[in-house]
Amino acid sequence: MSKTTSTKKSLQGIVSSLGYLIELAGQPEAVRQESTTVSGWSVGQHLEHLTLSDELTLEGLSNLLSRPGSTTPRQPTLVGRICLWAGYIPRGRGKAPKGVVPQGMPGQEIHDRLTAVREKFVELEASVETLASSTATQPHPVFGHLDACQWLRFTDMHHHHHQKIIRDIVRSVNG
Repeated sequence: MSKTTSTKKSLQGIVSSLGYLIELAGQPEAVRQESTTVSGWSVGQHLEHLTLSDELTLEGLSNLLSRPGSTTPRQPTLVGRICLWAGYIPRGRGKAPKGVVPQGMPGQEIHDRLTAVREKFVELEASVETLASSTATQPHPVFGHLDACQWLRFTDMHHHHHQKIIRDIVRSVNG
């Protein structure tokens, strides 16, 4: 699969999952659901974490678009390479970096900010070729230096990772 195709696929996955997450964020009763047997975070906290993470990712992608070439090639860490290759983030193995730990953002704010995030990812679809050809990297706290395609793949994987947890919480609460 070409980098352009995989970049498009990642963006489509992100935009699609954001539709689900926005819908969920608009349901106050769902946002409050929690199940300590599934996760230490409530549904709302997972949504807030994704909001904060996506906002930082978009900021990083903006930086990458402003400097698409890089003279110093940097690579993902071994953990980053393995997760990106597998397309999977193991559950319960990592700790969220300080800047993306939920602090109690109200549900309506999560909804509004996720909506804005989705719009920005939709806008990025016009820059797929530039994103796919960029050699510049931006550091991730665990995965190391990622290029734009890798950031989008990570974001898509990250969404799926948290959606699975959210669905397990909802299933645990609703039976």
